[in-house]
Amino acid sequence: MEVPNEIFQERLKLFEDTVACKRTDRVLAAPMIMYLPILMYGDVTIQDVMMDYSKAEPSFVRYHQEFQPDLAWGPQSIYPSSALDGLGCQDLKWPGKQIEDPNGGFQVLDREDGYMSPDEYLEYAEDPTGFMIRKVLPRHYSALQGLEMLDLSNAIWQGGLYSMIPAALPPVQSAFQAMAEAGGKMMKTAEAGGKIMGTLAAMGWPSATDGAFSAPFDLFNDTLRGFLNTTMDMIEYPDELLAAVETSTKMQVRAIKNTFATQPFVKTVTFFIHNGMDMFMSREQYQTFYWPGLKKCIETVIELGGTPHIYLEDKYDDKLDIFANELPPGKCIFTLINCDMEKAKELFAGKICISGGVDGTLLQYGTKEAVIENVKRSIDILAPGGGYFLNCDVSLDVAKPENLHALFDTARSYMKY
Repeated sequence: MEVPNEIFQERLKLFEDTVACKRTDRVLAAPMIMYLPILMYGDVTIQDVMMDYSKAEPSFVRYHQEFQPDLAWGPQSIYPSSALDGLGCQDLKWPGKQIEDPNGGFQVLDREDGYMSPDEYLEYAEDPTGFMIRKVLPRHYSALQGLEMLDLSNAIWQGGLYSMIPAALPPVQSAFQAMAEAGGKMMKTAEAGGKIMGTLAAMGWPSATDGAFSAPFDLFNDTLRGFLNTTMDMIEYPDELLAAVETSTKMQVRAIKNTFATQPFVKTVTFFIHNGMDMFMSREQYQTFYWPGLKKCIETVIELGGTPHIYLEDKYDDKLDIFANELPPGKCIFTLINCDMEKAKELFAGKICISGGVDGTLLQYGTKEAVIENVKRSIDILAPGGGYFLNCDVSLDVAKPENLHALFDTARSYMKY
């Protein structure tokens, strides 16, 4: 394998020192982007990229060459439409499928009939893999409904072999075929994504993230049970929910360990946090239902030599001290949104790398001068002593090029300890 070039090593060291909360010569700047290069340059559409992931490469290479961020972000949340179509996905709308705008973002549908019922928490807790195969996949993908007939929980010895009879039935075979075809399409997508990140690495950019996992609680909150249902279940079905979250934690830990064991390039892992914020979950509820599972996942990534990046999607002022006091110093990144940054700096100094600070709406609607002022103020508050990753409070889709240049130029030239 070719040794990464000198600029790659410089950027990697800046990243590692920033995570370790060491003083650096300048602030690390690498705002999280999503559709930004696609929409900025207009060479392809989001729909084009969903049909062929490799078509994203020229736009993403062009973005990194023009703005010179310190880390590379590849295409995110761009699901391959051919795999979704082939599986008969019931839970998403995307460009070319119910969304006419070829540059529209995907939308998650709120389908009550796709959710598990509260009395299924214990069924999941007892047999999570079987539950996913026989209950979840058929509800979410119409092409996989035949899996409802398959139960291999007792496929032991000769008598248990009779449980394989459904595998010979047309609905089950059809589901297997749909899964095999989707697997082939996802393999091509993974290969294209790896090529994009490999190209950027060869040009001098370390990856900002190598994979993503959910917090164990969010498995139910996001997908299996739904946001409102899961929130109410903390009150109405607390024991059942806790049992399920404990199982989900074991499954997530196992997935993290398997990822690190089979994909040696994985170093930085992002957790996008979709619940737990102050407005929806009390401190007591958080420490009971949410934090233990997330903490275990974070600790597992650290034990395996990785860097966990926790992306908090709203205000967590009432819980910031939990992170500061219960995680090892110099190992984690926390992206903060709508939080009291001065309070966060006081609590996290020397312990946790803070990511954020820049108002993403300014990049789209504001003036160059306002962006410069915002970046300087963020550096003034968050950079002293080290441990500041200059980022935005949104995943960028749209921004004025002159405002982005102002952000990066200020980050490179302005430092205040």
